[in-house]
Amino acid sequence: MEFAQVQGYCKEASQIGEREGIHTALSYLIGERFGAHFKQLKDARRKLQFLYTSNQMSEDHPLNQGGRSLKMSYALTVQEHYRGPLEQVKHLEALVADFAKGIADTFSHDQIKNYLESSPGLEVNSDSQKNEDTPSDTSFSVDDLLMEAEEILAFEDIKKMLLQKQPG
Repeated sequence: MEFAQVQGYCKEASQIGEREGIHTALSYLIGERFGAHFKQLKDARRKLQFLYTSNQMSEDHPLNQGGRSLKMSYALTVQEHYRGPLEQVKHLEALVADFAKGIADTFSHDQIKNYLESSPGLEVNSDSQKNEDTPSDTSFSVDDLLMEAEEILAFEDIKKMLLQKQPG
């Protein structure tokens, strides 16, 4: 996806807003379009999260024991074998940033804030939506609870990203 497609989504959302209201337009733009790409970015980052060591690793960690040559070898190996996923993360980061800018350029800060504060979450997991025949008192499994917690955290990250003041 390119920035032109992001602009197309923003234009389409603006038209939806004129016909059906701002909430519906932002549900389409943030809930469906932006949320899906944000989720892709989170998933791509999760796949790479253990490739890079943290600054808080213990002194007996193998990379701290091996010296400079081991660290260089590790870095080169990561770059060689994970080039595709690393490039995908960079692309998705740029896309999500462009998307956030497009949303901020299309709708006012107050409109975005009102939408985000009134929305319970995103519509990015349609396969996890309850079937109408499913009783509402069904207990959640541990996986369901973890997925719900991840969605809540992702939505909070989206709020922070979209509600930060844009420079300019």
